[in-house]
Amino acid sequence: MSHTLLDVQRGESVNLLRCIDNRDGRLYVGLRSITFTVGWYNIEQGETFSWRIAGGAEGAEETINIPPGLYWFDRLKNVLKAPTNKLEVDKVNGLITLTVAPDIEILLSDGLLKLLGLDDGLGGVWLDAGEYTGDRPVNFGTRQELRVHLEEISTVENTVNGAPSTLLATIGVGNHSYGDIRTIRYECPEYKRLQCGHITEFKITIRDKTGKEISNHGLPIDATLEVIEK
Repeated sequence: MSHTLLDVQRGESVNLLRCIDNRDGRLYVGLRSITFTVGWYNIEQGETFSWRIAGGAEGAEETINIPPGLYWFDRLKNVLKAPTNKLEVDKVNGLITLTVAPDIEILLSDGLLKLLGLDDGLGGVWLDAGEYTGDRPVNFGTRQELRVHLEEISTVENTVNGAPSTLLATIGVGNHSYGDIRTIRYECPEYKRLQCGHITEFKITIRDKTGKEISNHGLPIDATLEVIEK
């Protein structure tokens, strides 16, 4: 039997029209398909970029509040170029080179520095004029996988790294732009055993690799589950 759940990004339970009788524990569930509209961000509220004249009066600085959203390198580069900074990324190794103009100091919030792979400036340290090289490749694809959790999975027989888990499937999504729509179908899903007893609802949550629920900012994620007997 197939069950299609709409708008699972809300993390709400969906009541089933017909109760599933799994008192004998012989039923399994798998993810047959998922359709998602990309609505997650890699820059959240509170990220800022500031600059000032080196040695200038305290408080004489300009600050840009970066609007939350899903950014790629070129978009963020345009935001950070004020007043005369230069930001480039090596296409071979993915490391950035940040050049701060003479007589200028800049301050990047930690979230921006992590996207850029740059440790210099972490913790609210102003960067003087000069050239800075990334410590690791830029990483704007902070949501390269979605982890689909189903609360009605039997955690007795489903574990991740030895710990009980409700993880149903992990989906690699790659790099996308905001608003992109993608459907993934599985001809041979990986089936997980359902909880024993009567199941009256399904609840799906979409999480990241740390277990934190992903905010899709209202854009839809739909999933189809298949229940089989073994």
